[in-house]
Amino acid sequence: MQRRASVIVLKDNLVLLVKLKEQDRLLPRATWVFPFLNLLDESSPRKEINDFLNSIKISYKLSDKVFKYSPSENPKLIYFVYVADYVKGEPDTARFFQSYKWVPIKDIVAYSTSFMDGHVSKYLSEVAEKLEKFGN
Repeated sequence: MQRRASVIVLKDNLVLLVKLKEQDRLLPRATWVFPFLNLLDESSPRKEINDFLNSIKISYKLSDKVFKYSPSENPKLIYFVYVADYVKGEPDTARFFQSYKWVPIKDIVAYSTSFMDGHVSKYLSEVAEKLEKFGN
C-alpha cells in the first residue's frame, strides 16, 4: 500500500496549493494539490511533514488536526493530511513542484478533484465560514 503525507497550509483565508511537475501516476487527474510527499513504510507521517515544511523554508505551527483516508480514485493509496498555520516565509517549493499559489479557501473546490476527502472539504468550509464571520 502506497502512503502519502499531505499538508493544508492556512494563511488567514488562503490555502497553499502546489502544481505538479508531471502527471501523478497514482492520481492522474490531479494538477493543483495540497503539498505532499510519498512515505516509506517505516516513516512517521508527522515527522516527515515537519521535515518537508522546514525544507520549503516557511515558519508554521502544525496543529493536532489530521485526516486519514484513501481516495476513491485509488483505494490502494493512504493519505495522512495535516493542518498547519502559516507564520512567515516565502514557500520554496521549486525542488518538489512546478509552482505554488495561495488560493482563497472558499475557491478551493474549483481546484479539487474527486480525490479530496469529504472531511477535508467540510473542514475547509468551516474554516472559511469562521473567518468570514469574524472578519479575518
